Amino acid sequence: MTYRERITWGTRSAFNMGRVEGTDYRLERSKNDDGSWSYMISNDHRTYLHVDNNKFPSVKDMEHAIEEWIYERTKR
Repeated sequence: MTYRERITWGTRSAFNMGRVEGTDYRLERSKNDDGSWSYMISNDHRTYLHVDNNKFPSVKDMEHAIEEWIYERTKR
């Protein structure tokens, strides 16, 4: 199972908020004016654990970057 399969995005007013199952990681995504996507990761200890300055053309590409970031820090 990949982290992408474990990312659960909210619905309605929480559409841009997400969690990664089995971790204390919280996600926030945003759609930029040019249609690209950006994200931020936080956890129970740090509000701004990681803010990625890259812009991603799709949610799938953004989720892949999130997955790689988590993998590099947890090696699981």
